[in-house]
Amino acid sequence: MEFETRFDELIARKTSEAATADLLPFATETDSAGDGFIAIGNAWSRRLFDGPFYVSPATASDVPSASLVFVRSRDGNTVAKNPSALGGGEADKHLIYEGLSRLIADAVLSGASTIRGSGLVFSIWRPELVGLRAALGLPRHPIQIVATLHGLSLDEGLIFNLPELRVMLITVGRGMDVMRTQLAARPWVTPIVMEAAQDLPDGFRRLRQLGVERISCIGGRTIAGQLIDAGLIQDVYLTTGTKSAGEPDTPFYKKPLKARLIVRKHGTGAESGVLFEHVRV
Repeated sequence: MEFETRFDELIARKTSEAATADLLPFATETDSAGDGFIAIGNAWSRRLFDGPFYVSPATASDVPSASLVFVRSRDGNTVAKNPSALGGGEADKHLIYEGLSRLIADAVLSGASTIRGSGLVFSIWRPELVGLRAALGLPRHPIQIVATLHGLSLDEGLIFNLPELRVMLITVGRGMDVMRTQLAARPWVTPIVMEAAQDLPDGFRRLRQLGVERISCIGGRTIAGQLIDAGLIQDVYLTTGTKSAGEPDTPFYKKPLKARLIVRKHGTGAESGVLFEHVRV
């Protein structure tokens, strides 16, 4: 019951934080989406986001479509003990990061360093968006996907101890060996074992076979770079905050990103220095 109690407390806390957050609207600078995107949202989100939020159509290939979501500091750093220190603001957190970017996602994918030993569950918490996800016929919480090469302790992370959550682990043989005994006691956690670390496309094909058609990827930087290099990312949602913070020299991607700008918006009021960009890779 310990994990169930922690989950109930997390839901209550995250819902309260999201529901009471004072969200300032974004203002649109550029919108060149055209007809090649799916426009999502409701009257509440369109008012705050200054229009629809765009996602690429599901891919016609045998892998899920995938987006990457990051917030960075004013000087481009993405690693921080507390992501709010990067200055992305409340609207970015509750409307985009924990909202529209994963609204229609079947799953949220993170690296092991993001989830290890944590009490995190990656979901949507703002009531207006929770209701919209339900109206779309989607499960309350997305599938939780964790990528780990070396394995991790499943006794610690909250998501691995809640049978009501669907969880998938992308790993390789040595990682599977570390987790095999703990996985045997958790039939709700599905391992996806790749031949090697470079086989992410094969891992994604397995996810598609298991019914995952759309993934929101939230990092960290290592898995983000691997996904981009493997050609598995279609959309990048990048918020640049107002503060100089984070660990130095920690961009979300170390190489120039070949991408087309779809949307650029800026925050207003006290968050006027925040910049949101959606690019198509």
